[in-house]
Amino acid sequence: MRFLLNSIVTAVAVWIVTLIDWFHVEVTGGEDQWWTRALVFLAIGALIAGLNAIIRPVLSFLALPCLILTLGLFSLIISWAILWLAHWITTWFSGFALTLGDFWQTFWAALVLAIVTAILQAIVPGAGHDRRH
Repeated sequence: MRFLLNSIVTAVAVWIVTLIDWFHVEVTGGEDQWWTRALVFLAIGALIAGLNAIIRPVLSFLALPCLILTLGLFSLIISWAILWLAHWITTWFSGFALTLGDFWQTFWAALVLAIVTAILQAIVPGAGHDRRH
């Protein structure tokens, strides 16, 4: 259930990022009906949420020296890598695609995506990390 909530939150965050034209982040596919468009955003959100759950801990561990030297700012590069990886994976599918701009546009889009996702996870009950540990 938490993964579904995180996927929905990430999908809404991706939708918000696509509204800002300067980032050149576009989601294509599902333009026929409103619900197919929502499913495309949900698929992109699930992909990014899955990559954040599986790949981000590995990248953070491998980049631990860089994270320590930059006092955590290297996590922005990891966010960029996750977004670029989601773009690369969507090129395998014909029904939808996530297209990105150049490095700096994608870098700032990843920053805004991380901020919006964090805000939405704080607002939505049950989304985000489990704080009971």
